[in-house]
Amino acid sequence: MTFGKELDNSAKQFLCGLGNMTLHNLFSGLAVVAALGAAGLWFYASIIHVPTDIKSGYGSLVGVEKMSAGFKKQGFWNAVAAAMTGTAVLLDLAARAFPPD
Repeated sequence: MTFGKELDNSAKQFLCGLGNMTLHNLFSGLAVVAALGAAGLWFYASIIHVPTDIKSGYGSLVGVEKMSAGFKKQGFWNAVAAAMTGTAVLLDLAARAFPPD
């Protein structure tokens, strides 16, 4: 069972490496992940298709419902990205509370 012992050793090395991580590095890393997530969400919101083929007919505008649904979808993902950006800022502030070694 050499494989099991090697696996145990690599798991111990990984956990010991995490044990040496400072709070500053942890919060900084999480802030970077949150910021990249926010950027990805904003990019996703920017590529959502919003139909612009509005026509008038029967005394009202036809196609407004589809356009409105596209704007709602964009608004939702923009709000999620903004919340993730706020999270990144708070994590960065937390990292600054713990000076690096």
